[in-house]
Amino acid sequence: MQFRDLIEIIWRNMWKRRTRTLFTMSGVVIGCLSIFLIISITNGFEHYLTTSMQEMMDTSVIQVYPNYQTTDGETARTELTDQDVTALQELGYFSQVTPKQYAHTMMTWQKTEAYLGILAKDDYSQMKEEQVLAGRFPTPGTREIIIGYEVAKQLLGYEWGAKITDNQELEQLVGQKVKIGNGSTGEDPQGNQIAMKKFATTIVGVLSPKAAEYNYEALSSTKFVQTLLKSEMNYYQALMPDEPVDTSRLKTYDAIEAKVSDVSELATAEAAIKNLGYQTSSAKEFEQQTQLMLLGVNVVLGALAGISLLVSALGITNTMDMAIYERNKEIGIIKVIGGSVHDVIKIFVGEACAISIGGGVIAILLGGMITLILNAVGSAVTADMLGQAIEQIAMPSLSLIVGILIFCFGIGFFAGIVPARKAAKTDIITAIK
Repeated sequence: MQFRDLIEIIWRNMWKRRTRTLFTMSGVVIGCLSIFLIISITNGFEHYLTTSMQEMMDTSVIQVYPNYQTTDGETARTELTDQDVTALQELGYFSQVTPKQYAHTMMTWQKTEAYLGILAKDDYSQMKEEQVLAGRFPTPGTREIIIGYEVAKQLLGYEWGAKITDNQELEQLVGQKVKIGNGSTGEDPQGNQIAMKKFATTIVGVLSPKAAEYNYEALSSTKFVQTLLKSEMNYYQALMPDEPVDTSRLKTYDAIEAKVSDVSELATAEAAIKNLGYQTSSAKEFEQQTQLMLLGVNVVLGALAGISLLVSALGITNTMDMAIYERNKEIGIIKVIGGSVHDVIKIFVGEACAISIGGGVIAILLGGMITLILNAVGSAVTADMLGQAIEQIAMPSLSLIVGILIFCFGIGFFAGIVPARKAAKTDIITAIK
């Protein structure tokens, strides 16, 4: 039997029983459409997270922290010093290794207070101008300060997560005088009241949400941060003059920021840092955790959609099985005019595959239209709710489309093979009676 004849027979039989064919096909459509939308939405969410992460933070940076876990009864890497900075530079993976030192304190503006960490930073060459919403970066060596986006909102009295529609409110903070210091008070051994010193400084800038890693921080010169740390030590020394003063805080760092020269070597570099006994975190690690979580969601929801496809496969098998009894005479005639057992199998398996693949194609077309609607509506809704439009809520891919078609072919083939073999064994004499 020629391929063209096979296609004509399959099409004629499906059209002749088109109502049954459409009902059988609907199960495949529902299952494939569910899988199409689930994976497309997951792809869109993953793309949004990855893009947002790349915009908000440098994905080539590894954050290095002290390690307080014990190994063989000994505690290693409990402090970060200049020696640790040198050790990381000697690994050879990094174009820049920057120590990070914080002064954790309170900022007071008018009657509003905000608790924050002030990061010592003198070099802003690696930061982009677009990361500054208003004002400018501080001048090195001064007490000038630039505050994170969430810190600015807190000073203005906004609750966490509240939305600001007019950035001019944040711009009014530029040039404002603020007080820096915890304002803690206590008594020395003689009963004298001791208060921690507060320092007057000026806000010279506000960082935008794109500088997300600094949202809850402020940046100022190393000289000013050291001044704040010394002030804190002097306060505790005055409270407890008989206790030894720990000045190591001035020479240690809270973290070290290591920027890899080649992003493709980030995982290798991070492993090398961990082998030295440090703890690390990176955007790549977060990205991998997100992908693993989304994969789990895909598997669970995909399995639920797969149940629908399993039911549809049983429906195809049932349809083909019923067709054997309805087309006994047709099967007998095909065999009488010289059709082989393989020709009969081809017809029934072909019909099963056509029903399944047809359902897959319809599901892909419907999924494409629903995706366009989701993206249009989602873009408008997110722009209104978040102040930033998410253009692609759902992102179908070529691999998804090809995968669905291949999967449908497999369902049709295995659902049709048993009825096809049964039809091929039909006795000619019984069939043409």
